[in-house]
Amino acid sequence: MWTRKAAIMLAGGISLILIGMMISNFLLMIIGLTFIAFISVNGWLEGHSELEISRFVPHSNVYKGDLVDVSLTITNNSYKRTQQLEIFDNVPHEMKLKQGINQMRLNLGPGQSTKIEYKLRCPLRGHYSLGPISVRYRDAFDLFVTESKIDNVYDITVFPQVREIEDAMLKSDVPKMYTGATTLRTPGPGMEFYSLREYLPGDPLRSINWKAFARTGDMMVNQKTRDAVTDVFIILDTRDVTRIGTVLKNPLEMGTIAAASISNHFNKRRDSVSLVTYGSKMDYLPPDTGDKQNYKVLSRLASVQSSGSMPLQAVTNSLAPRISRGSPVFIISSLEGDATTIPAIRNLSGNGHAVTILSPSSIDLERLVSRIPRMSYEVLKLERQNRLTAVSGFGAKVIDWMPEVELSQALMQSRVI
Repeated sequence: MWTRKAAIMLAGGISLILIGMMISNFLLMIIGLTFIAFISVNGWLEGHSELEISRFVPHSNVYKGDLVDVSLTITNNSYKRTQQLEIFDNVPHEMKLKQGINQMRLNLGPGQSTKIEYKLRCPLRGHYSLGPISVRYRDAFDLFVTESKIDNVYDITVFPQVREIEDAMLKSDVPKMYTGATTLRTPGPGMEFYSLREYLPGDPLRSINWKAFARTGDMMVNQKTRDAVTDVFIILDTRDVTRIGTVLKNPLEMGTIAAASISNHFNKRRDSVSLVTYGSKMDYLPPDTGDKQNYKVLSRLASVQSSGSMPLQAVTNSLAPRISRGSPVFIISSLEGDATTIPAIRNLSGNGHAVTILSPSSIDLERLVSRIPRMSYEVLKLERQNRLTAVSGFGAKVIDWMPEVELSQALMQSRVI
């Protein structure tokens, strides 16, 4: 593509030729032809070169708020210089450039390489793509510009943040009701005997099996079976009402953090975790254990968006045949705009499930973005407290989660309302 400068030179050259012909001035004709010849030769010499651009990103999965290191290596594989070269790496507008630059002007000789390095912050969870890479060539005299895109795309998944809640939960009543619901035949902290193994430095003396020592002469210790829950069900509300608040602070964002943290906590105990989300429809991830299940949970939480108005009772009715009796159920919901909440909780409790409701306060989240008159706020707050109290009357443990309170603090302060 010609630049404005090239167009002016071409027009000038043609004009000089015409004027020279009209006034029979051979010198003007020569100058005009020189202009045109210069543009033609420069256009013939101008080329893209053979560029090779590779991108390196250490991790394709990161957590909300993390920094992503990006490195581009640009190599000129041709026999001629690139002249003026502009490289621009397209990044999602949701990501913020924190260090370095994602563009560069350069001039590479044959076989030369250079790097572009920068850091991005990921303030929002989701699935994103880096690229494509925009390339612009300019000749030495700025007469020709060529633009192209290199289809080098790198996908990044931003998981919700995971809070460490183990200590907080141990100090509260939340996990105690679940410990020992089912005994898994794996070694770990517990009550029942599992097997004997050789003594290792650091093993507590009380675990030594003295009878085995007397019989064999070898120091042996008792291993116990780990007390654990069979299946833990996490039900996350993703209805339209979960978008109340700011982009970074709303019931859905708080809920994804809570769901990821609770799943991580039980997964580390090798418990089986299931994730259920409901909004426009219900999505069910069957219970499973291990790193693969943890990845599935985080990936689903990275994708969820606020939509729909599916009632909670429709979800619990659909899950009823899939939940074994006694399995604990975590419900993460503001409990707004759903008249089926109480019968749904009543049915779960009636079937022997220990129900914990973690309820982000949508009333207080709404105050972050709009001015609510004090009287109206007090009325809405009272209605919410009445709703939570009614739900707790059916045996559910209800946690009123305020926006300014961290998840671990909310769990430590948990109480039956």
